[in-house]
Amino acid sequence: MSNDNNGGQRQQGGDQFVQQQRQKQARLEHIRQQQMVQKLNELKATFLSEYPMPLKYPAHVTSLEDGVENDGVVSKESSTSLRTDKDFINARLLEAGLPLGGGIPDVSPTTMSKMTLSDHNNAVARFIHDLEGTGCYDAVQVYFGGTKQANNEGAQVDEAPDSFDVTVRLKEKKWYKLYIGGGVNSEDLSSLGGSTVSGIGGAFGGVGAAGALPKLQFETSASLLNVTGFADVSTASYSVDQTGATSLKFIHDRPLCSWFPKQSSFYEWLMPRDPSMIPPIEREQYNEQNERNLDETLVFLSDDAQYSLGGGSNTTLGVHAILDELDYESARSYKEYSRSVGIRLANHCRGASRGPNVGGPNKSSVAPPESMAGPYVYLDWSARLRDVLPRRHADFPFALDCSREVASHSGTTLKHSLAGGIYLNGCFTDDRYDPTMGYDAHLMCELSGPPGDVGFFKMKGGCSSHWPLELLRMMILGVGEDEQATSNQDKEPRAVIGMTFHSSLNAGVIHPLTFGGLCNSHAFGGLPLSDRFYVGGPGQLRGFLPAGIGPRASEGGSNAPGGDSLGGDLFYSSSLATSIPFPTYFSTLRENGARIFGFANIGTCVSTGGANTLSSIPAWSQIMRSSRVAFGGGLSLGSPMGRFEATYAVPIRYGPRDARKSVQFGFGFSFG
Repeated sequence: MSNDNNGGQRQQGGDQFVQQQRQKQARLEHIRQQQMVQKLNELKATFLSEYPMPLKYPAHVTSLEDGVENDGVVSKESSTSLRTDKDFINARLLEAGLPLGGGIPDVSPTTMSKMTLSDHNNAVARFIHDLEGTGCYDAVQVYFGGTKQANNEGAQVDEAPDSFDVTVRLKEKKWYKLYIGGGVNSEDLSSLGGSTVSGIGGAFGGVGAAGALPKLQFETSASLLNVTGFADVSTASYSVDQTGATSLKFIHDRPLCSWFPKQSSFYEWLMPRDPSMIPPIEREQYNEQNERNLDETLVFLSDDAQYSLGGGSNTTLGVHAILDELDYESARSYKEYSRSVGIRLANHCRGASRGPNVGGPNKSSVAPPESMAGPYVYLDWSARLRDVLPRRHADFPFALDCSREVASHSGTTLKHSLAGGIYLNGCFTDDRYDPTMGYDAHLMCELSGPPGDVGFFKMKGGCSSHWPLELLRMMILGVGEDEQATSNQDKEPRAVIGMTFHSSLNAGVIHPLTFGGLCNSHAFGGLPLSDRFYVGGPGQLRGFLPAGIGPRASEGGSNAPGGDSLGGDLFYSSSLATSIPFPTYFSTLRENGARIFGFANIGTCVSTGGANTLSSIPAWSQIMRSSRVAFGGGLSLGSPMGRFEATYAVPIRYGPRDARKSVQFGFGFSFG
């Protein structure tokens, strides 16, 4: 009996062992199948990404409201009328780097090898982002597909294509838009070419020329969108800020090519060439060109887009007319009424947004170039009639409540100017408004002269750099990324992880020009007050109020008891800062990019009386003697609308009449 029991137990144990082995084999088989499927998917993805897809020209442009055909194929013919010009869409596709019809032109013999699905996806992403950024479309979709042919029985069958069709489906916004709401007056941070032209202000040390902070304002606007079919935007807006200053603006921006007939030679020069019209011999000549010569004659608008300098559908020509009331009574004891008209040539429309919440024509005020997509290059002509009205005494209306210097500038001036500049707009940083890595720069020049009565040449610019501690260590010690990450987690305190060093430098100079006595009838250096530089305030020179340093009158109005700020013709501002992420126990702030930073900034604003050449020894000595220094710390938070900061600064070098303030709150659209 015992032997039978032992035999039964052995049999049962053997069955369990066999079952376990089978389960193990099943698990291993399942794992092998999963690995095989994963490997096949990887091979499939690799094959598809490298699959050559020559594309036909032109692309079909339809409306999203047309839907799809019964067999699931996207319709190529639009039954819904579109305002958008189809040649404009094809031009944008080509400029985004999509090689319709084989590309324009083949810049190297390897161009055909780049015509893969992966490259197409990157180009399409650029195209969609660019087109949606104009603010004229709710949605943009792009489809690739082959053609269908009827067989002998009349059925539709797929054709093995030697090239693929491209279909663009658009959902256009209404042709009009009304807006009523509040916002921030960005005029002091704009480069529209007016009297308050300023530089980039913001994170870790920028500077503005107007010396004023953005103000809250009520806004209302009416816009016309895509009326010509070239993603044009026309906006008429009215605003009034918290001081009661009003502004009335009209802006019309459209691609330069849309101003000319399609049959004109200038239109053909601006727009990309039809690939089917390029002779094979000419294409071979392009392939044989030296790469160095191509770099000299072509501008690369994106990764694979190559077109002649100054051409393309992105180049815009806009007009603007502005009636503005500018309130400078808090620091300079006067108001300025300005009426201006102007024309601007730029590489893309004002207000072309970087994202759904930044810039665009949805905002009534003129978006500063800092809010736009990609580097911004512009050339601006403007004529501006300005009236300077000194502050009146509250008890004696016929008496002036300002300094004699401000009173001497009262009256009307005509400013006729040509300005140009470039803004990198944070394209080389990891975050536009709160960067921790990369660099940024801007440069602006302005020439003012006859037929106006104001003459000068102004130039200003700035740059900034941001260096993470981990990156510096990798560069200095040659440590790899994996090793650096392990070192950070095992050895470094939490406060050190994420630390970034920031530096910035901004400077500007104005040189008066008389043009044979036709300009500069004013006293005190021959420069109107509104065209001078003003320095101070959060994001510019912390520890000092806006326009808190620089030349001052011996007396001032009731709002400026320390003396009216008179501005200067030369300035510089520089800062060094270190920032770390917010502590982990403030999880909400940390997740939203809040940082703690310490800083030291130095700067000055002086009037050299016209002797502001770089070789002028008195000017350099004056700069050194008048430099102001402050250090402190604060909190910063980047958002889609700009950068907010709260700081506490301690001025350690200042003048007896400087307007100082330790605790400050600032809001900026960019950094310097």
